[in-house]
Amino acid sequence: MVFCSVAQQDIQSILKKADAVYDNHPEESFALCERAERQADKSGNTTFNGDISLCKARYYLLIARYDAAGSELNKAILIFRHKKDLLNLSNAYSLKSILLDRIGEPKKAHNSLLKSLELSREAKDTAAIASKLLNLTLDYKQSGQADSMLYCLNTLEDIIGGAAPTSHYFLYQNWALYYLLIDQPKQALQQLQTALDLAVKYKMTDSKATCLTLLSIASRRNGEYENAEIYAREAYEFSEENNLIYESNEALNEWIAIKELKGDYKGAFELQKKWIHVDRQIYDLEKIQKVKAIESQLEIVEKEKEIAEGEIALQKSNLKGQKARTRNAWLSAIILLVVVLLVYTVFVYKKTKRLNKTIQDQKEQVEDKSMRLEGAILSIQESLEYSKLIQHSMLPSSSRFEEAFDDHFIFYKPKDIVSGDFYWIYQDEKKVIVAVGDCTGHGVPGAMVSMVCHEALNKVIIEQGVDEPAAILNKVRDVVANTFKKNGQDLNDGMDIALCKVEGSKLSFAGAYNPFWLFRNKTPQIEENTTTVVSQINNHWLIELKADKQPIGKYYNPAPFHQQTIQLEEGDTFYLFSDGYADQFGGDKGKKLKAANLKKILAKAQPLNMNEQCIHLDNLFNNWKGDLEQLDDVCVIGVRI
Repeated sequence: MVFCSVAQQDIQSILKKADAVYDNHPEESFALCERAERQADKSGNTTFNGDISLCKARYYLLIARYDAAGSELNKAILIFRHKKDLLNLSNAYSLKSILLDRIGEPKKAHNSLLKSLELSREAKDTAAIASKLLNLTLDYKQSGQADSMLYCLNTLEDIIGGAAPTSHYFLYQNWALYYLLIDQPKQALQQLQTALDLAVKYKMTDSKATCLTLLSIASRRNGEYENAEIYAREAYEFSEENNLIYESNEALNEWIAIKELKGDYKGAFELQKKWIHVDRQIYDLEKIQKVKAIESQLEIVEKEKEIAEGEIALQKSNLKGQKARTRNAWLSAIILLVVVLLVYTVFVYKKTKRLNKTIQDQKEQVEDKSMRLEGAILSIQESLEYSKLIQHSMLPSSSRFEEAFDDHFIFYKPKDIVSGDFYWIYQDEKKVIVAVGDCTGHGVPGAMVSMVCHEALNKVIIEQGVDEPAAILNKVRDVVANTFKKNGQDLNDGMDIALCKVEGSKLSFAGAYNPFWLFRNKTPQIEENTTTVVSQINNHWLIELKADKQPIGKYYNPAPFHQQTIQLEEGDTFYLFSDGYADQFGGDKGKKLKAANLKKILAKAQPLNMNEQCIHLDNLFNNWKGDLEQLDDVCVIGVRI
């Protein structure tokens, strides 16, 4: 039987209380950890140093102090590895996986999580295995591996009874994340309602904040924008109230997305300012660099330890077969080596001391330049965000499209903050003219060209009264070309465009590179026309009106644009789009999606209403892109007659 001293019992009691109150009161838990640390230092007791470091690291992760979290976790890992404490070592690796993920090291994070699960299984602790499987489920969700995620969740269903009560919350939460991954937001909402009840019941502060944000995401994905905004606001306010910086960042990001979907760009801009402030606190470059430096130091220490252990073993083996005289010779050599090392150490110390002032001066210069650079970057970021609002103010509002078309969607996804793609609409008593333009480039250059092309459409259609698509494109080409010639230079900037006019049941179309697609549920009767292509995809007929292979802008051999006409029927669905969606790289092999696959996607989506089609296109695009960078601006407009 082991008897603990009074001081040791006090420290153990404090740490148990810190664990008990962490979910409800993380700040009180951290204060208890510090109290246990002071008690241990005062009594000289090192028994609980690993537990104290693990306790502090958990809180530092919560408030996004990643440098401090990394330092404490590395101390805990070294202590628990030396003590062969498998369960605590498993917990340390689990927290380390979260840290590595948040500082942008996903592969190392995944390996750390697998190491944590391996240690829990070696310890044969069901509750610990369940906890690590829950974390692994999140890891697979982040990498988009739905099948692996489902396997972990089904395994958890079999063992969750032996886990802590709070683990049931995470099981419901992770089921919801799985349903969001496979695009079933209604099922996700059901799981999240149960999860929220458990978070409130067990007073799980950070989990409640996360759950509210997930409820907002699921509601938005389900088309319930008002409920989504209510949940996002509640998540942000609750996170701020409880000093949950990381959760505040997630809630703000979701709230901004909802504001933009609702067309409230002013509200989105105000929230964006708050998001930038919170995001800078979380992803502070100096903190991340410190964590990575600490990680490198730990790896060096571990390698040096392995080398030293190997050398010691070799020395023991050699000494057994040598005589006393040989041992004395080795001892003399070692003493001589130690003396040499001491002399060298003194030399290095003096040299280092002389260099300290120079290094300090250089450090101050670097910090000064870094602060100025950070200020410049922030200024540019804020300017771009305001430019985004200006550009969005030029785009037609949702209400203008609703007046023209009862059932429609606008899928608009810029590559950068501002976009080279734009959409345009004009309506009077007789007709509706709608267009999607794709200007040269993207980002700031593309956005500036888009403003020139946007104003050219206004001038030709609204001011000059031109209303036939081919004539519009001919005139717009002249306006754009003349605009870019005014400075005496011949610029090649311009745009591709798909433009159509709807007048009663008659639709006229002209395009520059970008075609027009119409899906019909029955066999179409099309007059003989060499530029019209009819095909059948998934029991739906596709009528494609080809565009002219020339841009709006400077062209070496320009020709008049051609105009095509088609009679619309009830139930027809037509699409205007830029090439950004079809040109996106992704999938298992990192290849282009291509127009042929986009046709199949739209054909398969025909049973859905237009709002559901928009959500479907967004989910497919994100899943296809995966971790790859978005290649170009994306704009797709769909209209059902």
